Amino acid sequence: MLATVGIMAGAYIIAAVAASLLGGKFEGPVISIHGPALAGTLILLAASVFVHQNNILQQLFVALLSMANLSFLMLFLPLLLGAMPFGVAGAPGGVISVLATLLFFLLMGLCLYRPMERFGQRGPSLFLCGMTVLSLILYLLCIGKLDMVFGLESPGRRLFLAALVYCALIFCFRSIYQAGRWQSQAARQESREKMIALQSADYLDILAAVRQVRAAHKNGEYALDTVAQLLRDGQEGEVPDYIASYKRTALGNPILGRYNENPYLNAVIATKAAFAAQNRIDFECNAAAMEVPVRTAELCIMTDELLTRAANDAAAWEGPRRLRFTAIPGEDTLRLEVVFTGELPKREKFSIKGRQFRDLLNWLFDDPAPEETELKGLDNSAEIVLSYSGSLTVSEAEDGVIIRAALRF
Repeated sequence: MLATVGIMAGAYIIAAVAASLLGGKFEGPVISIHGPALAGTLILLAASVFVHQNNILQQLFVALLSMANLSFLMLFLPLLLGAMPFGVAGAPGGVISVLATLLFFLLMGLCLYRPMERFGQRGPSLFLCGMTVLSLILYLLCIGKLDMVFGLESPGRRLFLAALVYCALIFCFRSIYQAGRWQSQAARQESREKMIALQSADYLDILAAVRQVRAAHKNGEYALDTVAQLLRDGQEGEVPDYIASYKRTALGNPILGRYNENPYLNAVIATKAAFAAQNRIDFECNAAAMEVPVRTAELCIMTDELLTRAANDAAAWEGPRRLRFTAIPGEDTLRLEVVFTGELPKREKFSIKGRQFRDLLNWLFDDPAPEETELKGLDNSAEIVLSYSGSLTVSEAEDGVIIRAALRF
C-alpha cells in the first residue's frame, strides 16, 4: 500500500509539473486548458497500468471520466457563479468554485465507488466498452463539439443534456451493481440450501444407522441374558446352538452386514442399507471385492451418491420397493450399477393451451424452477468418472431405473 501511494503521489507530482510546463504551449480557449490536463491524465494512466491490477479498459474509462468531469465543471461553474445573488469576483468566486468541484467529485465517488470496487477485478466487458464510449460522448458534449448534432443553441441546454447523460451513466452502473449483488446473494442462498440438503441427508443416514445399532445392542443384551439363564439352569449343551442361531439372526441386521472387504466402503454401504431397511426397501448388494486402482475416498463418494440417489427415489415410490447395488470389476475397468424402483423426472413443456394469462406472465418474467435432470445428486460422481475417462448414465429399465458408472484405467 505504501509503495502504491508513493508511486501514485510521484506520478501526480510529475503530471502537475508537466501540465504547468505545457500551460502556455497551446492556443485556444479549450485546448489551452484541456491540453495540459490531458497530458497529466495520460501520465497518471501510464502509472496506473503498472501499479493497479484493473484491466486497461477500466483504467481508460476512469481517465476519460476524469476529462469529462473537467469539461463538465468548466461548463457548470461559470453558469453557477453567474446565478449567485451576490458578487463573486475575487476570493468568493474561487471559494465557491473549489467547494462545487469538491462536492461534485464527492458525489461521483459515492455513486461509482462501490460498483467500480465490485467489478474491479473483472476483465473487459461489453458494458464497460459502452460506458467508456458514453464518457467520451460526455466529454465532447461538454466542450461543445456535439452542439450541431443535438441542435444545442446555449450553454444551459448543453449543461442540461450533459446532466442527463451523467444520470444515465450513474444509473447504468448502479443497476449493474445492484443486479450483481442480488445475483451474489441468490448464489449464496442457493449454496446454503444445497449445504442444508446435504446435511439433512447425512443426518437421515446417521439416524437410520443409530437406530439399527441400538436394535443390535438390545438384541445382544437379550442374547447375553439368555445365555446366562441357560447356564444357571444347567443347560450348557444348548448354549452353542443358541449362539449359532443368534449369529444367523444378527446377519439380518443391515448395519452389521458384510458388504465389502474395505471397511470404509463397507460402512458406507451398511449405512445406506440401514436407511433402506427403515424405509421398507428390499436391499441387495453384490460388491464383496473390488481390487481396482481407485482411491478409497473416490469409491466411497461414488457409492454414497449412487445409493443416496437410488434410496431417496425408491423411498418415494408407491408400491414394492427394491434396490440392488452391484460392483463389477474387470481387468482395466470398474462398473458400478444401481437398479431401483422409480422413474426418471419428466420435463414439462410449456403450452399456451389451457393456461391463464397470469400463467403466461409467470412463465415470461419469473425465474424458472431448477430442472430435475437425470444426473441430479450425482455431481461428484460425474467429475470422478470424467477423471477416469469413464461414463455415467441414467436410464429407465423394465423394473425401474438403472444408474451405471464405468471407470477405465
